[in-house]
Amino acid sequence: MRVEVEGIEKSFRSGGRTLRVLEGVDFVVEAGSRTAIVGPSGSGKTTLLGILAGLEQPGGGTVRIGGTDLFALTEDGRAEFRARHLGFVFQTFHLLPALTARENVQVPLELLPASLRPPPAEIRARAEAYLERVGLGERGHHYPLQLSGGEQQRVALARAFVTRPALLFADEPTGNLDRETGARIVELLEELNREAGTTLVLVTHDGGLAASMDRVLTFRDGVPRPEAA
Repeated sequence: MRVEVEGIEKSFRSGGRTLRVLEGVDFVVEAGSRTAIVGPSGSGKTTLLGILAGLEQPGGGTVRIGGTDLFALTEDGRAEFRARHLGFVFQTFHLLPALTARENVQVPLELLPASLRPPPAEIRARAEAYLERVGLGERGHHYPLQLSGGEQQRVALARAFVTRPALLFADEPTGNLDRETGARIVELLEELNREAGTTLVLVTHDGGLAASMDRVLTFRDGVPRPEAA
């Protein structure tokens, strides 16, 4: 899916002052492409990613995904749009503690509209298959608190991949992983892009991951500036 970002602004109040994090952000991500967003901590990268996914409201500007104006939709409309088209990998995982790893991975499929929702047996099979792909095939019955940080990150990745989204946002997808597991995740991201045409937009401090993308946007002064990947 093509992403068009125009004039995005975002400010926060802190200690009686207004802190401008994003200032007139404009760029386009072409359908099927792979984009890395890099820059120093606190430069607004994660905030931007949340806005692009419709999880956070901008102070101004527009985001169009596949031609749909994201913020012209109601909150429920954005939630349904995300369920149908988007995947998101959070830096802090956001796994549900009362569900097993497999059950966490099943959640996006179970939240699909009834017309798109696979039967229960297929939902389970797909969750197990994606846990296998991230190297956790034997850990599906474990709860998040029984998993290491790196394992929880891999469950979050499997959950994001399981719907084979048209557009995947990821915040530091290899940030808590050892080198070998990180390389496996990069390979899986590339497979999604190649096999399903998934558009990838990643925030990362991993120079190797950024270099593997088609395009790098480097944040400076609240604005991403394109550089060659």
